[in-house]
Amino acid sequence: MKSNRIMQSKIYRFLDYVLRLILLNALVVIPSFSFFIIYASLNKTTDNPLIYLSLIPLVLWMFPSIVATSSVIRQYETNDTNTIFKDFFKSLKSTYLKSLLFTIVILVCGMLLYNSVMFFANYIRNSLIHTVGLLLSVSCIAIFIIIVINIILVMSYFKGLRVIEIVKLANIMAFKDLLSNILAMFVVLIFLFLDIAMYVLMAFGGFAIPIYLVIKLTFKKYIKIYRKVEEN
Repeated sequence: MKSNRIMQSKIYRFLDYVLRLILLNALVVIPSFSFFIIYASLNKTTDNPLIYLSLIPLVLWMFPSIVATSSVIRQYETNDTNTIFKDFFKSLKSTYLKSLLFTIVILVCGMLLYNSVMFFANYIRNSLIHTVGLLLSVSCIAIFIIIVINIILVMSYFKGLRVIEIVKLANIMAFKDLLSNILAMFVVLIFLFLDIAMYVLMAFGGFAIPIYLVIKLTFKKYIKIYRKVEEN
């Protein structure tokens, strides 16, 4: 009886949730960065082409695992599950190919936007048009990040959608309740910079915590549609 009271206490449920987030974070970080960490520890030079091979697991695993982690945390919030590994790998299996396709698209678009920002930033003193171009490029990056966040959320809430349907719904949701989307974008950017600055944070919660916060920030607008879909 005493053990049941402990398990139902707020502190126990809080610590249990924290442990779940740490384990989910490990499922993202360890497969993504393990080869890179091993290479970096054995070879101190950064100009060796082999370093790019160590990033292959990052490309193949990170985005799909983020989608799977988002799906599991969403299920915690909707009380659909209380497991970790089973639902993670179940979600990973069902969304992996779509997630991998989105990885390629995100990388290509990201490089194009980065090159655009760097081009206008380098020539910003030359003319006003370069300043306008820089502002437009930064704005496009912000919109792009918000859309990517909503692609992850759409894939987490709604199963069985085609790629084009995911993109359409993500674009709709990106401009619905714009404030929550902007806050979600800042959460992602802040944790991205913190992850780069503090590897310990990245190892223990640098992915799972921002995913949790983003789901919390966008929960109200997504849960309404999710419940309607479930009813039908």
